[in-house]
Amino acid sequence: MRYFECKAAMKKELKTRSDAWSDVCNEVGNICQEYCDRNEDRFSMFVTSLRCKNCTFIIGGNGSDKAFSSECEAIWKSFGINGNIESITEISAEKVLRDIRNCRDVDKPDDIDDLMKVDRLRYMALDEHIVEPDKLPDLADYADFRSMPELREEAKRIDACTCDSFMGHPVHYLFEENNTESMRKTAYILVGKLMKANRLVSGRTAFISEKMILDSRGDIIDAIYANLKGGTVIASVNTARSDGEYADASEEVIKDICKHARKYRNDILTIFHISHNDRMAENTIASYVKDDLMLVRLRETAVGRAECADYLGKLAAEKDIHNIGDMLDKLDPEVDTYYISELDNIFEDYYAEYLRNKLYPAYLGCEKLEAKRTEAETDGKAASELAEMIGLTSVKDVINRSVNFFKLQQVYKERDIVMDNPARSMIFTGNPGTAKTTVARLTSKIFRDNGLLENGRLIEVGRADLVGQYVGWTAPTIKKAFKKAKGSILFIDEAYSLVDDRNGSFGDEAINTIVQEMENHRDDTIVIFAGYPKEMGQFLEKNPGLRSRIAFHVDFPDYSESELMDILKLMAKNKNLKLSKKAAEKAQEIFREAVKLHDFGNGRFVRNLLENATMGMAQRLAKKNLNKLTDKQLTTLEADDFVMPVMTTKKEKNDHRIGF
Repeated sequence: MRYFECKAAMKKELKTRSDAWSDVCNEVGNICQEYCDRNEDRFSMFVTSLRCKNCTFIIGGNGSDKAFSSECEAIWKSFGINGNIESITEISAEKVLRDIRNCRDVDKPDDIDDLMKVDRLRYMALDEHIVEPDKLPDLADYADFRSMPELREEAKRIDACTCDSFMGHPVHYLFEENNTESMRKTAYILVGKLMKANRLVSGRTAFISEKMILDSRGDIIDAIYANLKGGTVIASVNTARSDGEYADASEEVIKDICKHARKYRNDILTIFHISHNDRMAENTIASYVKDDLMLVRLRETAVGRAECADYLGKLAAEKDIHNIGDMLDKLDPEVDTYYISELDNIFEDYYAEYLRNKLYPAYLGCEKLEAKRTEAETDGKAASELAEMIGLTSVKDVINRSVNFFKLQQVYKERDIVMDNPARSMIFTGNPGTAKTTVARLTSKIFRDNGLLENGRLIEVGRADLVGQYVGWTAPTIKKAFKKAKGSILFIDEAYSLVDDRNGSFGDEAINTIVQEMENHRDDTIVIFAGYPKEMGQFLEKNPGLRSRIAFHVDFPDYSESELMDILKLMAKNKNLKLSKKAAEKAQEIFREAVKLHDFGNGRFVRNLLENATMGMAQRLAKKNLNKLTDKQLTTLEADDFVMPVMTTKKEKNDHRIGF
């Protein structure tokens, strides 16, 4: 489908809001409706503006530039308005949609969005460009400039195979480049060359990426291909992926694009884009295009330091910069070769500094806006809360390292640097009361604050929430939990309880489904498995496929005697209570004995001890005249208020609640 905007100038001004203007608008509206009814299978049109001395209308259909020009002349003549056509310009579907929404002067034909074939694109994120061949550089010269010998060879082949009219696409293309924007510019120049050689009908190009496809409402791949006859689809599938047990979203996207590229191979040009050395994406494309598409590979070649200096010098000369010494200093002395796209990034960074420091020195004293860092070296309030928690030194370190690690993965993806797509899920192991749930809640917020998760909620579930009562219930229940946790953390409490001793049971179905959903949602959902150390070890041993999907193991040690004391003081402070000197000594003795016992409760033990001490204080004070007591007496805990709970050193069945 092609769209053209036709602008005409009237010789006599038509005043808006006048009776004459209304009559002309009504007449033109009827003509538009009749035209669409008569030409439904070939062309459709509507008027976007009719006022003063200007008239603009849009025509959609399929055909050559000459056919559209002839049709525009016929439409303008049918309006019976004295004037001349000034311009006929090809436009994008995005502009058609916008003008359909905004036109007010003339009534639109019935179902114009359906007639224009844009109804399915209405709620999709479109990224279109109209290539104008006459405004682009020569492809062969540009190939030399970009150090792309394969592109130069393709320019020669295009020159050698000219046709009088478009006959179809003998080949399609595979670009291998890290910089998406420079790849798109090169692709547009290639499209322009093909248009001049009658190898393309239209200059319309649509760019689609994996993220656009996954974020879009509806089947954007099918909708774009169905709408773009005569044009070009640039499909960027340069996303690092893993050798997962289950097909991930990236492979499904590539499979769907290849299916449509094969279906429309004679009507629509497909240009695939992958990153340097992304052999997995390349092999996936090859396996799905089969023998239906011949793909011509187009790559940058790395250039030596002399060529680097020559290229950067040319970029600098375009900006009237004659000394490139500072720019060359930015090259790594240990790196002998660079890709041109990497040099583009170096120049852009240098030029940004050059503008501030050389051309506009008045801005030298301005401070950069920088994110304030907490002691935990991560952004946000939640990171500060985690840093302020008592103890948990090793836990804090692992959480901070995980944030920095995943931030680096984001940079790789933004720079189109191909790396293995790492797992992001975690396992928390520790005894009761070691703050596993509390840290999990803070982790979800920390990941959100640092742009690693969209929502940053903590969705807490256990076996009862995941394992169905009957056959066939478990998988849908788990999928529903992952859907609820999208953009957040799914916290699976007592994860080991999912697996019982019977193979093929509901628990096994639950684990298999969880592993599959972890793979399907690895980019938008993090799973944290939590439980006791020994049981969690057995849990991972029973399902080795799960172990490979765990990025970080966070061990929560029991609190020490001094840490328990610090927790008690903090809890008391939060309740506006204080401990007398003897009360603190009594509590210290209790903690000294408690840490010797198995599963003493950690933070939960402290909370229970304080609550019991508060009730002991109430009993003690009740024997006195409360009205005569000072505020200090009313808020100070004494030694007699603290009583060592009855505990045992025998290992008993754990209380499986976690956190405190």
